[in-house]
Amino acid sequence: MKNSSLKQRVVWFINAETEKVLSNLRNGAVNRDHALGSLHTLYQAASSTRDADMMGNLCRLIHRIRETDQRLGVYHFAERKSEPI
Repeated sequence: MKNSSLKQRVVWFINAETEKVLSNLRNGAVNRDHALGSLHTLYQAASSTRDADMMGNLCRLIHRIRETDQRLGVYHFAERKSEPI
C-alpha cells in the first residue's frame, strides 16, 4: 500500500474493531464463531496493508479464541430461556 495515511487509517480501524470484537465476546454479545469470523475479516484487511505485526497479533488472538471451550453468547442464552419447557 503506497499511501501511508491510508495505511495508518486502516491500522487504526483494525485496532478499533479488534477491541470492539473482543469486548463483545467478553460481554457475550457475540459467540465464539462470530468473533472468529470478524477477526478473520480483520486479518484480511491487515494482509492488504502487509503489516506483519498486525497479522501476527490477529493470528495469536484467533488461536487463543479457538482454544476456549465457551461457544455460547448472550443471545443464545436468551433464546434458550424463551423456549417452553
